[in-house]
Amino acid sequence: MAFALGAVRSEAQPLDLGDENSWIRIQNVGVRAATVDLNFYTPDGTMVASDGCPGAGCEALRPGFGRSFFQQGLSGLNPGYRGSAFVTIDQPFVAMLARDVFRGSQFEIAGDSLRLGGGSSRQFVPIVQNTNAYVSRLTVQNTSDESDACFQITYYRQGSLSPVATDPSGPTAGCPNGGERVAPRGSMMRDETNLPVPIGFDGAAVVRAFDTGSGVNADAQLPSVSVDTRSRNGIGLASSRAIGRDELSRVVVLPLVSRNALENGSTWTTRFRILSGDPTAPNAVTLLFEGTDGAGGRIEIEHTVQVLGSLTCDQALNGGGGCLPPDESLPPTFSGTVRMQSIEPIAVVAQRLAAGGPLADYRGFTAEEASRQVVLPVVNKNYGPFGGNEGWNSWFSVLTFDGTTAHVRVVYYSKAFPNGLISQPVTVDRQRSFRQWEDKNLPDGWVGSAIIVSDRPVVVVANLESDVFSGDPVMMYNGVSLE
Repeated sequence: MAFALGAVRSEAQPLDLGDENSWIRIQNVGVRAATVDLNFYTPDGTMVASDGCPGAGCEALRPGFGRSFFQQGLSGLNPGYRGSAFVTIDQPFVAMLARDVFRGSQFEIAGDSLRLGGGSSRQFVPIVQNTNAYVSRLTVQNTSDESDACFQITYYRQGSLSPVATDPSGPTAGCPNGGERVAPRGSMMRDETNLPVPIGFDGAAVVRAFDTGSGVNADAQLPSVSVDTRSRNGIGLASSRAIGRDELSRVVVLPLVSRNALENGSTWTTRFRILSGDPTAPNAVTLLFEGTDGAGGRIEIEHTVQVLGSLTCDQALNGGGGCLPPDESLPPTFSGTVRMQSIEPIAVVAQRLAAGGPLADYRGFTAEEASRQVVLPVVNKNYGPFGGNEGWNSWFSVLTFDGTTAHVRVVYYSKAFPNGLISQPVTVDRQRSFRQWEDKNLPDGWVGSAIIVSDRPVVVVANLESDVFSGDPVMMYNGVSLE
């Protein structure tokens, strides 16, 4: 399985975006202890370091157990390293990639669960920015260990059916049909130093493969793509993987949509961007907002919007800016969900923003991702307290995909619970949040993983947050289906 990873920033960058490191969380969902091997590569595909279990201080990963592999301090990775990794495990597993950044005393963290197995030669990135406030970084990895690849990134400004830039714009060495040659296990990156779009660009991107000069067919190339969006001047970091062409859908749900909603002491508002599978053709999407206002009253608004390439729906805005009817708006405080039905397939990413800059995102869920068993590789309760603060805590939101009622149990795994700690059954009436710091059965200082078991297909988005650090210590990620 291929993961594109970031590490410490080099001194050559024109902006001080902080000192960055990555880490990978692996959870064994098989029935036997797992052997884990990680190999790290430079952008030209040269292997420079390895990690794994069994190893020094690390036993084979027991069923249900998870482990985090940190790149900071790993022998063989020099300060300034940025590249990619390939992970091999002999048992079924789920994984997530996270990165953390220090800008002086300010801390930022972001990450996403990762797709396992095949993939697609075409990848969709709904949010790419090069504005005065935010700048995105795209990393495209060639997952093959023996064949080169040719990758091209096409950028579409929001609301436009025509690309604003194609990178590269024509044939290059080794890629006579288009794209940039990427060596086996190598990667290409576009960030604030070389994004081919002007300042003020706010839109999306599509990554395509082309037949190589060496004879590798485009459909045989399976890139792994990640995107990180960072605040240029303040705090704010969000990360997600791209969405494959085979993952596009006409039905997408967002389990967490809010306007001025209070959670764990912070006030959050969301915005999401819809990207059409064919950004050059108009599309129509019907949205159903469902939730509650600040007094607990039920809210339901349905509206159809036209999508020209991509469209942002910002819950801070009224009317069309929020993808609502011109004469309607969400209440001043709103917590809920959104269901989308489109004419043509779409990809969606939601961003969650708090006052002061914290930023997090997650990918919209499709019916194929709905499951009766969903894995969360990392959950915490008051883990790592320091200086009178409680440390890391988590919560997750469960949504029944069809909007009906489900009966759910949560199974927590850790060294403290090697056979799993099974919660009492809980009824989920369409949507419900589970906060680990409220669970009296979990001890303080606990870190582990969880499996949500339901009698109806559900989707789950998880949130990790710390009160030890100042800055943007918030990360969201998609739960992973086991079916």
